[in-house]
Amino acid sequence: MRKRKSFTKITGLILVGIYVFLLAGCDIQAFNDKHQEESKLLTLKVEDFSVFLFESSEEIYRANVKSTVMWSGLQEQAERDPLYAAHYKWLYDTYNSWDEGRRAQLHEIMQRYHPQPMSERLIQEGKQGAGLEEIIEFMKTDRFYAKNRSTLVDFYSWYGGNYALPHYEEIVPILQQKVDVVRGKVAGDLDIIACVESEAGIELKKEPGALELLFNMRLIGASGFSRDRDSLYGIRWSDEPDKIWSIALNELSRPFFRTFTTSWSFKRLAGKLKKDDQLMDKYNEDVPYTWEGWIEENLTEGFSRYLTVRMGIAEDVGPGVFIFDQEYARALLKGFNPQKISLEDFTVKFLQQKYEI
Repeated sequence: MRKRKSFTKITGLILVGIYVFLLAGCDIQAFNDKHQEESKLLTLKVEDFSVFLFESSEEIYRANVKSTVMWSGLQEQAERDPLYAAHYKWLYDTYNSWDEGRRAQLHEIMQRYHPQPMSERLIQEGKQGAGLEEIIEFMKTDRFYAKNRSTLVDFYSWYGGNYALPHYEEIVPILQQKVDVVRGKVAGDLDIIACVESEAGIELKKEPGALELLFNMRLIGASGFSRDRDSLYGIRWSDEPDKIWSIALNELSRPFFRTFTTSWSFKRLAGKLKKDDQLMDKYNEDVPYTWEGWIEENLTEGFSRYLTVRMGIAEDVGPGVFIFDQEYARALLKGFNPQKISLEDFTVKFLQQKYEI
């Protein structure tokens, strides 16, 4: 019940501001240029068209062909959220308007390509902010798109111009309002990196890679991308502000933890945690990390929850996501002071006491 109220509140705030944005007009290129000028270490923005072009075609395919039951289950969400409802309806109306030839093209593309690497190729080659024409020209010559190139170029030229771009221009102001709501959870002049550094009590020797959070209209699935040392993550429409900041702070905290989680002494400690059945069972189930990475993920998630409370973003650390992240966050709130104990020593002591090592 709490989730529904929170989601409705966010939607209401977005509705209040959306009409102002629309009345002012939506210049996509100017919008992208403005938001690329934000802090280079942390950027909250609407996902670029270079991402939406491929991700949206895959979502249409999943809604209508591959994962119909899963997407039909989102009908209830659409019924209570008019902003999402328009996007949800578009997924079906778009596919239903195509002839069999276009449907066959999409099916052929989805058998050979995944949207994540198609977008990531553009991002890594400096085309993240490209418009439709530039994307198509790049696809005509880049070796990554060599398989079925003629089908790719023909389909995305047609789909991009007739469906993806018009819809993207409609959802940009909606998503931008959510970006503003999330950004409004912290003071405008707050230096996030300096705050994390201060709370961790650790000064990094070199500047970490940048983090971009790309807001989209999806409720299921979220892609991540890399660009040199930078990380980019898709933020779903259903993700609430507290969770979004936790995602950001988790990623931003990682370099600070790696000042000690990569040491041999910590790896030995992590190895001793394998005796815990709960940690091991979850790890064997579906964890996409090394064992040391799995332990680190619990720690960074807990630290991110701790930070959301310390920064006034959330009232409490919220429910646990992994195994001991919630307990670690609460321990930090109760007894961590970087002026008296290092984050490494506090963390080691916490793990030793919890797992009786």
